[in-house]
Amino acid sequence: GGRRNRGSRPRRMSGLVLLKAKVGDVDGGPELLLASRRHAVLGVARVLFAAANERCLRGMDRAALGRGSFFVGAVANSWRVLMQGLASLMFLCARADEYVRQPPSPLVLTAHDKPAAHPQQVHISTVGRNKMRISWVTDDRNTPSVVEYGESRGNYTASATGDQATYKYFFYESGAIHHVTIGPLAPGTTYHYRCGKAGDELTLRTPPASLPLELVVIGDLGQTRWTASTLAHIGGADYDMLLLPGDLSYADTQQPLWDSFGRLVQPLASARPWMVTEGNHEAEALPVVGFAPFVAYNARWRMPHEESGSASNLYYSFDAAGGAAHVVMLGSYAEFEEGSAQRAWLERDLAGVDRRRTPWLLVLLHAPWYNTNQAHQGEGEAMRAAMEALLYEARVDVVFSGHVHAYERFTRIYDNEADGRGPMYITIGDGGNREGLALKYAIIGRSH
Repeated sequence: GGRRNRGSRPRRMSGLVLLKAKVGDVDGGPELLLASRRHAVLGVARVLFAAANERCLRGMDRAALGRGSFFVGAVANSWRVLMQGLASLMFLCARADEYVRQPPSPLVLTAHDKPAAHPQQVHISTVGRNKMRISWVTDDRNTPSVVEYGESRGNYTASATGDQATYKYFFYESGAIHHVTIGPLAPGTTYHYRCGKAGDELTLRTPPASLPLELVVIGDLGQTRWTASTLAHIGGADYDMLLLPGDLSYADTQQPLWDSFGRLVQPLASARPWMVTEGNHEAEALPVVGFAPFVAYNARWRMPHEESGSASNLYYSFDAAGGAAHVVMLGSYAEFEEGSAQRAWLERDLAGVDRRRTPWLLVLLHAPWYNTNQAHQGEGEAMRAAMEALLYEARVDVVFSGHVHAYERFTRIYDNEADGRGPMYITIGDGGNREGLALKYAIIGRSH
């Protein structure tokens, strides 16, 4: 338990593709060093935000705002693919489109075999500067929504209560879905906790109070053997928080798959904050029979939307690393046009970011705004037209998306032209889902 020494933390970058953007000005865009696999499966991105460099708080062509480096890593889903070496490249678009793997095989998912009051599907998320939300499910609807916690094993010095709810979908009725907010918590600290006074003791670590901040970014996760491989890679890394830009369980109206997904990710999601936004596979709308969209998603994965002034769980924002990073999670499937609630909220949220104390500004959304893959061409265009200018004016650093089951990275860009003041766009859409990789590109050799 207790606080960790950030300076002594080992780096576990083995098996990662590293895109290293050096600090400083480079004509035409950032200088990129690519340590690549020849056939990379890019289902996971791992990001290290180094400490802010006071000498380059903002600039026309700043490659990064950090002392040291900005890393984006993508883990191959096959252990047999070996690192090919290091290449120093100056280029505008990177992608992996040659990898061939076997079709995703389903996992053998076991039912919950514990007592009805035993917590399952435990996951955590950040709430404000120094609090965490603990979410879990019990089959017993009389289990109390309470979390006991402390810095020593078995010694719970604090407790908190919350709320619970259920939902129905055709003949399916969920268990009790509990949400409890705990805190205040110390940053960079390990806590031991127990849910519902009946569960096993679990352990979480709070994010640090300052940079560096290390993130995992995955999209379109699903629950196949490739998903399990992705999760195994993540489990071997030392990181602070996971960001997921949509398409979690691939339940697609089969509600028991939400339960199996929650059990699948619990070992990781109960230990580090998982911050998610919705994808198309979360919608599950059947208006003919009265089922509104995102019912299961909103019930199970409650994010800090109210705390960030949002009226919807489909879009929100939060600070990390003591405010040195601000992360905006947008909703590709909530209204985003001029005059919409989401666009008005985004404008207010970005206006409240002080870039003098927040050098990193990140955005996540599901459907990519820039995409040369044949899959899902143009699906993010309307949202880009409605919102891109706001991101540009706020000088957003990086935009992550999923949806397309491939990896693609654009240099800093605005309105379809390379622009050193625009964000870098990264598609990271294959965490292992059942639909497989998107390997065909519609545009070859385009200078983005």
